[in-house]
Amino acid sequence: MVRVRRKVRKPKSGGSRSGKSTRSRQGKRKARALMVFVIVWVFLLGLAAIVLKRMWPDDTAPSVVENERDFSDQAMADQRLIQDQLEACRIRLREFMAASDLGGQSDYILHPELTLSRMVRYQQFNPVFAETAEIAPDYYKVIHTPAGRAIETLWKREDGQLIEAVFFEEDGEWKIDWDEFVRAGTEPWALFLAGTGEGEGEFRVLARERIGANGRSQEYIGLVLYSQRPGHPDVAVSGSPEIRVKRNTEMGRIIEETFAARKNGQGPFESELVTRDPDEMIRLRVKVSRKGDDEREFEIVELLANHWMELAEPTE
Repeated sequence: MVRVRRKVRKPKSGGSRSGKSTRSRQGKRKARALMVFVIVWVFLLGLAAIVLKRMWPDDTAPSVVENERDFSDQAMADQRLIQDQLEACRIRLREFMAASDLGGQSDYILHPELTLSRMVRYQQFNPVFAETAEIAPDYYKVIHTPAGRAIETLWKREDGQLIEAVFFEEDGEWKIDWDEFVRAGTEPWALFLAGTGEGEGEFRVLARERIGANGRSQEYIGLVLYSQRPGHPDVAVSGSPEIRVKRNTEMGRIIEETFAARKNGQGPFESELVTRDPDEMIRLRVKVSRKGDDEREFEIVELLANHWMELAEPTE
Protein backbone atom coordinates (compact mmCIF):
# COMPACT_ATOMS: atom_id res chain seq x y z
CA MET A 1 0.00 0.00 0.00
CA VAL A 2 1.11 3.54 -0.80
CA ARG A 3 0.38 6.38 1.57
CA VAL A 4 -0.56 9.75 0.09
CA ARG A 5 -0.02 12.87 2.15
CA ARG A 6 -2.15 15.99 1.48
CA LYS A 7 -0.66 19.30 2.26
CA VAL A 8 -3.06 21.81 3.85
CA ARG A 9 -2.19 25.53 3.49
CA LYS A 10 -2.72 27.82 6.41
CA PRO A 11 -4.35 31.22 5.85
CA LYS A 12 -2.02 34.22 5.66
CA SER A 13 -1.92 36.68 8.47
CA GLY A 14 -3.53 40.18 8.03
CA GLY A 15 -7.25 39.29 7.91
CA SER A 16 -9.57 37.94 5.29
CA ARG A 17 -11.51 39.46 2.45
CA SER A 18 -14.70 38.93 4.29
CA GLY A 19 -13.46 41.18 7.10
CA LYS A 20 -12.67 44.00 4.70
CA SER A 21 -16.02 43.85 2.99
CA THR A 22 -17.76 43.92 6.35
CA ARG A 23 -15.99 47.10 7.37
CA SER A 24 -16.76 48.68 3.98
CA ARG A 25 -20.46 47.97 4.38
CA GLN A 26 -20.45 49.48 7.85
CA GLY A 27 -18.74 52.69 6.55
CA LYS A 28 -21.30 53.10 3.80
CA ARG A 29 -24.14 52.71 6.25
CA LYS A 30 -22.64 55.41 8.49
CA ALA A 31 -22.20 57.80 5.51
CA ARG A 32 -25.82 57.27 4.42
CA ALA A 33 -27.02 57.85 7.94
CA LEU A 34 -25.04 61.11 8.18
CA MET A 35 -26.38 62.30 4.82
CA VAL A 36 -29.97 61.56 5.85
CA PHE A 37 -29.40 63.39 9.13
CA VAL A 38 -28.08 66.51 7.32
CA ILE A 39 -30.95 66.50 4.82
CA VAL A 40 -33.56 66.16 7.56
CA TRP A 41 -31.91 68.92 9.61
CA VAL A 42 -31.82 71.34 6.66
CA PHE A 43 -35.46 70.55 5.90
CA LEU A 44 -36.47 71.23 9.49
CA LEU A 45 -34.57 74.53 9.55
CA GLY A 46 -36.28 75.64 6.33
CA LEU A 47 -39.67 74.65 7.69
CA ALA A 48 -39.00 76.59 10.90
CA ALA A 49 -37.99 79.68 8.89
CA ILE A 50 -41.23 79.55 6.91
CA VAL A 51 -43.32 79.23 10.08
CA LEU A 52 -41.49 82.14 11.74
CA LYS A 53 -41.89 84.28 8.58
CA ARG A 54 -45.65 83.75 8.69
CA MET A 55 -45.83 84.44 12.43
CA TRP A 56 -43.73 87.65 12.21
CA PRO A 57 -43.94 89.08 8.67
CA ASP A 58 -41.43 91.66 7.46
CA ASP A 59 -42.72 95.10 8.39
CA THR A 60 -40.96 96.72 5.44
CA ALA A 61 -42.70 94.70 2.76
CA PRO A 62 -46.14 96.38 3.07
CA SER A 63 -44.55 99.86 3.03
CA VAL A 64 -42.72 99.07 -0.21
CA VAL A 65 -45.97 97.98 -1.82
CA GLU A 66 -47.71 101.04 -0.43
CA ASN A 67 -45.00 103.36 -1.75
CA GLU A 68 -45.22 101.79 -5.17
CA ARG A 69 -48.99 102.24 -5.16
CA ASP A 70 -48.65 105.86 -4.03
CA PHE A 71 -46.15 106.54 -6.81
CA SER A 72 -48.43 104.94 -9.36
CA ASP A 73 -51.41 106.98 -8.16
CA GLN A 74 -49.36 110.19 -8.32
CA ALA A 75 -48.11 109.42 -11.82
CA MET A 76 -51.64 108.75 -13.00
CA ALA A 77 -52.90 111.98 -11.42
CA ASP A 78 -50.08 113.93 -13.08
CA GLN A 79 -50.90 112.37 -16.44
CA ARG A 80 -54.57 113.28 -16.06
CA LEU A 81 -53.58 116.84 -15.20
CA ILE A 82 -51.55 117.12 -18.41
CA GLN A 83 -54.42 115.69 -20.46
CA ASP A 84 -56.95 118.06 -18.87
CA GLN A 85 -54.92 121.29 -18.74
CA LEU A 86 -52.18 121.34 -21.39
CA GLU A 87 -54.38 122.82 -24.10
CA ALA A 88 -55.80 125.35 -21.64
CA CYS A 89 -52.24 126.34 -20.75
CA ARG A 90 -51.43 126.83 -24.44
CA ILE A 91 -54.43 129.10 -24.93
CA ARG A 92 -53.63 131.06 -21.76
CA LEU A 93 -50.00 131.60 -22.79
CA ARG A 94 -50.98 132.67 -26.30
CA GLU A 95 -53.51 135.16 -24.97
CA PHE A 96 -50.93 136.46 -22.48
CA MET A 97 -48.42 137.05 -25.29
CA ALA A 98 -51.08 138.71 -27.46
CA ALA A 99 -51.89 141.30 -24.76
CA SER A 100 -50.50 144.73 -25.60
CA ASP A 101 -50.27 146.14 -22.07
CA LEU A 102 -49.61 145.07 -18.50
CA GLY A 103 -53.27 145.29 -17.59
CA GLY A 104 -54.12 142.73 -20.24
CA GLN A 105 -51.28 140.47 -19.20
CA SER A 106 -52.17 140.55 -15.51
CA ASP A 107 -55.25 138.35 -16.10
CA TYR A 108 -53.01 135.43 -17.00
CA ILE A 109 -50.23 135.58 -14.41
CA LEU A 110 -49.81 134.21 -10.92
CA HIS A 111 -50.40 136.60 -7.99
CA PRO A 112 -50.91 139.75 -10.12
CA GLU A 113 -51.40 141.97 -7.07
CA LEU A 114 -47.87 141.10 -5.93
CA THR A 115 -46.26 140.95 -9.36
CA LEU A 116 -47.52 144.14 -11.02
CA SER A 117 -44.87 146.41 -9.47
CA ARG A 118 -42.09 144.15 -10.79
CA MET A 119 -43.76 144.09 -14.19
CA VAL A 120 -43.75 147.90 -14.32
CA ARG A 121 -40.04 148.00 -13.48
CA TYR A 122 -39.29 145.31 -16.05
CA GLN A 123 -41.17 147.23 -18.75
CA GLN A 124 -38.77 150.17 -18.36
CA PHE A 125 -36.09 148.07 -20.05
CA ASN A 126 -38.29 145.66 -22.00
CA PRO A 127 -41.36 147.20 -23.68
CA VAL A 128 -44.38 144.93 -24.15
CA PHE A 129 -45.03 143.89 -27.75
CA ALA A 130 -48.09 141.88 -28.69
CA GLU A 131 -47.29 138.55 -30.34
CA THR A 132 -49.82 136.50 -32.25
CA ALA A 133 -47.62 133.64 -33.46
CA GLU A 134 -48.96 130.12 -33.06
CA ILE A 135 -47.23 127.89 -30.54
CA ALA A 136 -47.07 124.11 -30.18
CA PRO A 137 -45.98 122.03 -27.17
CA ASP A 138 -42.38 120.84 -27.33
CA TYR A 139 -42.00 119.59 -23.74
CA TYR A 140 -44.22 119.32 -20.65
CA LYS A 141 -44.04 117.71 -17.22
CA VAL A 142 -45.73 117.97 -13.82
CA ILE A 143 -43.37 118.80 -10.96
CA HIS A 144 -44.07 118.98 -7.25
CA THR A 145 -42.83 122.07 -5.41
CA PRO A 146 -43.33 123.55 -1.91
CA ALA A 147 -45.94 125.81 -3.52
CA GLY A 148 -47.85 122.85 -4.93
CA ARG A 149 -48.00 121.10 -8.27
CA ALA A 150 -46.73 122.94 -11.32
CA ILE A 151 -46.78 122.25 -15.06
CA GLU A 152 -43.45 123.12 -16.66
CA THR A 153 -43.66 123.57 -20.41
CA LEU A 154 -41.63 124.47 -23.48
CA TRP A 155 -43.42 125.75 -26.58
CA LYS A 156 -42.14 126.11 -30.14
CA ARG A 157 -43.08 129.17 -32.15
CA GLU A 158 -43.55 129.24 -35.91
CA ASP A 159 -40.09 130.75 -36.34
CA GLY A 160 -38.48 127.90 -34.37
CA GLN A 161 -37.82 129.85 -31.17
CA LEU A 162 -38.68 128.18 -27.87
CA ILE A 163 -40.75 129.73 -25.09
CA GLU A 164 -40.57 128.42 -21.54
CA ALA A 165 -43.46 128.81 -19.11
CA VAL A 166 -44.34 127.28 -15.75
CA PHE A 167 -47.98 127.19 -14.62
CA PHE A 168 -49.36 127.06 -11.07
CA GLU A 169 -52.99 126.69 -10.05
CA GLU A 170 -54.67 129.75 -8.53
CA ASP A 171 -58.40 130.08 -7.90
CA GLY A 172 -59.14 127.08 -10.10
CA GLU A 173 -57.10 128.36 -13.07
CA TRP A 174 -53.57 127.52 -14.18
CA LYS A 175 -51.60 130.74 -14.42
CA ILE A 176 -48.11 131.72 -15.59
CA ASP A 177 -45.24 132.28 -13.20
CA TRP A 178 -44.31 135.66 -14.70
CA ASP A 179 -40.96 136.01 -12.89
CA GLU A 180 -39.80 132.65 -14.25
CA PHE A 181 -41.15 133.46 -17.70
CA VAL A 182 -39.15 136.69 -18.17
CA ARG A 183 -36.18 135.76 -15.89
CA ALA A 184 -37.08 138.79 -13.81
CA GLY A 185 -34.32 140.80 -12.14
CA THR A 186 -33.80 144.29 -10.84
CA GLU A 187 -32.31 145.25 -14.23
CA PRO A 188 -30.97 143.49 -17.34
CA TRP A 189 -27.89 141.42 -16.47
CA ALA A 190 -25.79 142.95 -19.26
CA LEU A 191 -26.44 146.48 -17.95
CA PHE A 192 -25.46 145.48 -14.43
CA LEU A 193 -22.18 144.00 -15.67
CA ALA A 194 -21.37 147.15 -17.62
CA GLY A 195 -22.25 149.54 -14.77
CA THR A 196 -19.74 151.40 -12.67
CA GLY A 197 -19.50 152.15 -8.96
CA GLU A 198 -21.22 150.26 -6.23
CA GLY A 199 -24.43 148.43 -6.93
CA GLU A 200 -26.44 145.38 -5.95
CA GLY A 201 -29.20 143.52 -7.71
CA GLU A 202 -31.20 140.33 -7.88
CA PHE A 203 -30.89 138.20 -10.99
CA ARG A 204 -31.93 134.88 -12.54
CA VAL A 205 -28.84 133.63 -14.32
CA LEU A 206 -27.06 130.59 -15.69
CA ALA A 207 -23.82 129.55 -13.99
CA ARG A 208 -20.92 127.34 -14.99
CA GLU A 209 -17.85 126.33 -13.01
CA ARG A 210 -14.61 127.71 -14.35
CA ILE A 211 -11.67 125.33 -14.06
CA GLY A 212 -8.32 127.13 -13.84
CA ALA A 213 -4.99 126.14 -15.32
CA ASN A 214 -4.10 124.33 -12.11
CA GLY A 215 -7.29 122.29 -12.16
CA ARG A 216 -10.30 122.35 -9.92
CA SER A 217 -9.75 124.27 -6.69
CA GLN A 218 -10.57 122.39 -3.48
CA GLU A 219 -11.17 125.64 -1.61
CA TYR A 220 -13.61 127.54 -3.78
CA ILE A 221 -15.92 127.29 -6.80
CA GLY A 222 -15.07 129.69 -9.60
CA LEU A 223 -18.41 130.69 -11.16
CA VAL A 224 -19.11 132.57 -14.37
CA LEU A 225 -22.67 133.91 -14.58
CA TYR A 226 -24.62 134.42 -17.81
CA SER A 227 -28.05 135.42 -19.01
CA GLN A 228 -30.03 133.13 -21.29
CA ARG A 229 -30.74 134.30 -24.80
CA PRO A 230 -34.53 134.73 -25.24
CA GLY A 231 -36.02 132.10 -27.51
CA HIS A 232 -32.81 130.03 -27.45
CA PRO A 233 -32.47 128.20 -24.11
CA ASP A 234 -29.26 126.51 -25.21
CA VAL A 235 -27.42 129.82 -25.72
CA ALA A 236 -25.79 131.79 -22.87
CA VAL A 237 -24.71 135.42 -23.29
CA SER A 238 -23.13 138.23 -21.28
CA GLY A 239 -20.66 136.28 -19.16
CA SER A 240 -19.38 137.80 -15.94
CA PRO A 241 -15.84 137.80 -14.55
CA GLU A 242 -15.09 134.86 -12.30
CA ILE A 243 -16.94 134.98 -8.98
CA ARG A 244 -15.58 132.78 -6.21
CA VAL A 245 -17.72 130.91 -3.69
CA LYS A 246 -16.18 128.92 -0.82
CA ARG A 247 -17.05 125.25 -1.00
CA ASN A 248 -17.35 124.72 2.76
CA THR A 249 -20.28 127.15 3.08
CA GLU A 250 -23.99 126.41 2.79
CA MET A 251 -24.06 128.30 -0.50
CA GLY A 252 -21.12 126.29 -1.80
CA ARG A 253 -22.70 122.97 -0.82
CA ILE A 254 -26.01 123.81 -2.52
CA ILE A 255 -24.22 124.88 -5.71
CA GLU A 256 -22.12 121.70 -5.76
CA GLU A 257 -25.23 119.55 -5.26
CA THR A 258 -27.00 121.41 -8.08
CA PHE A 259 -24.08 120.80 -10.44
CA ALA A 260 -24.10 117.09 -9.50
CA ALA A 261 -27.84 116.82 -10.23
CA ARG A 262 -27.39 118.67 -13.52
CA LYS A 263 -24.92 116.01 -14.68
CA ASN A 264 -27.76 113.51 -14.26
CA GLY A 265 -30.18 115.70 -16.22
CA GLN A 266 -32.16 116.77 -13.16
CA GLY A 267 -33.07 120.15 -11.74
CA PRO A 268 -34.78 120.96 -8.43
CA PHE A 269 -38.06 119.09 -7.84
CA GLU A 270 -37.02 116.60 -10.58
CA SER A 271 -37.44 119.26 -13.23
CA GLU A 272 -36.06 118.35 -16.65
CA LEU A 273 -36.19 121.78 -18.26
CA VAL A 274 -32.52 122.20 -17.38
CA THR A 275 -31.62 119.63 -20.04
CA ARG A 276 -32.41 122.31 -22.64
CA ASP A 277 -29.91 124.72 -21.07
CA PRO A 278 -26.27 124.88 -22.18
CA ASP A 279 -24.18 121.91 -21.10
CA GLU A 280 -22.69 121.96 -17.60
CA MET A 281 -24.69 125.06 -16.60
CA ILE A 282 -27.11 125.42 -13.71
CA ARG A 283 -29.85 127.90 -12.90
CA LEU A 284 -29.38 130.27 -9.98
CA ARG A 285 -31.35 133.11 -8.49
CA VAL A 286 -28.83 135.32 -6.70
CA LYS A 287 -28.14 138.70 -5.20
CA VAL A 288 -24.92 140.05 -6.68
CA SER A 289 -22.90 143.10 -5.61
CA ARG A 290 -20.63 145.15 -7.87
CA LYS A 291 -17.72 147.33 -6.78
CA GLY A 292 -15.16 149.39 -8.63
CA ASP A 293 -15.04 151.45 -11.79
CA ASP A 294 -12.13 150.49 -14.03
CA GLU A 295 -11.67 147.08 -12.43
CA ARG A 296 -15.05 145.82 -11.35
CA GLU A 297 -15.38 143.16 -8.66
CA PHE A 298 -18.47 141.01 -8.32
CA GLU A 299 -19.66 138.92 -5.38
CA ILE A 300 -22.65 136.68 -4.77
CA VAL A 301 -24.12 138.17 -1.64
CA GLU A 302 -26.95 135.67 -1.28
CA LEU A 303 -28.16 132.53 -3.00
CA LEU A 304 -31.94 132.87 -3.16
CA ALA A 305 -32.70 129.65 -5.05
CA ASN A 306 -31.19 127.10 -7.41
CA HIS A 307 -34.09 127.58 -9.85
CA TRP A 308 -35.94 130.50 -11.49
CA MET A 309 -39.47 130.02 -10.12
CA GLU A 310 -41.12 132.54 -7.80
CA LEU A 311 -42.42 130.08 -5.25
CA ALA A 312 -45.00 131.19 -2.74
CA GLU A 313 -46.20 129.08 0.18
CA PRO A 314 -49.48 127.32 -0.64
CA THR A 315 -52.61 128.94 0.73
CA GLU A 316 -55.25 126.90 2.52
